[in-house]
Amino acid sequence: MTTHEKETFLQTYQWASEWSQLPWAHDEPTLFLPEICKQRPPGKALDIGCGSGTDSVYLAMQGWDVTALDFVPKALEFTQQRAQAAGADVTPVEADITTWNVPHEFDLVLDHGLLHNMDPVRYDAYRERVMDALAPEGDFVLLHWHPLYPGQGNGKVGPNRTSREDIKAFFAPDFHERFFAREEFEDLPDMVGGGMTQAYYWFQRNLAELRPSELIEQVRSTLERHSVATDAEPEISDELWARIVGPGRLGLTHARPEPADAREVLSQWVVQHGADTADLPRLLAVFASDEFGALCGGAPKCGECNVTFCKRLRSR
Repeated sequence: MTTHEKETFLQTYQWASEWSQLPWAHDEPTLFLPEICKQRPPGKALDIGCGSGTDSVYLAMQGWDVTALDFVPKALEFTQQRAQAAGADVTPVEADITTWNVPHEFDLVLDHGLLHNMDPVRYDAYRERVMDALAPEGDFVLLHWHPLYPGQGNGKVGPNRTSREDIKAFFAPDFHERFFAREEFEDLPDMVGGGMTQAYYWFQRNLAELRPSELIEQVRSTLERHSVATDAEPEISDELWARIVGPGRLGLTHARPEPADAREVLSQWVVQHGADTADLPRLLAVFASDEFGALCGGAPKCGECNVTFCKRLRSR
């Protein structure tokens, strides 16, 4: 951690006599957390940079086993005070996420505005710890500032504004974006750079990257289920290839490729994961072709498909 970062946060906490005086204090849980709590049973949650404690306490009240992590002792004090007042339990950990030894996997990882206040020299270490922390079926929620208008700079004290494209690229190929939301603030103090767009991300593991052999078997089992012969070599359009390998379906790339580049994206993925360079492209072509499988064409038949790693099935 750089001295500038730590000193800035320590000074802010020294000034605040209660959690509500912190500039980043918020009363309501971070966007997407309530929906996640509705969709899945409570598990282990990690709140990176717990700050004022709102999210840690909210999750604990929903039955989650919460680890509240922050490098500022007073942040942990605020969080514990609020948890005790609410009759909830959280596990406080005083540590810097970029040097923390992650003890186990978490079903939910949350960052409400830590990354955008971090020195870029520590980004790689941050990313590595988040990857270590998130379970294969876990959810990762991130709040990050974006520019309000093209070319907008950062304020004297940050936070760092980053585009949606760069955030997605930073976490690719390991994560795919499930949901995204944004809120614009047109007028903020000059010291933080004036206005900004506050962006919320709900990421999940890209299982095509995490378990590539299982993805291939899911394609193969779907074809077997429908008694589709796999020895044919049909041609499908570049446009359809782009849709199949793009983030909306198999997620072999975090951004939808240009149609002319889609086959190369597939080839690189095949080589990277040691798959058969002829077998998988043929299987996918049969899978999509109207003449043969007709399962993943322009109007995909998701109800007849076993490829649960596809975003269309995971997100529906």
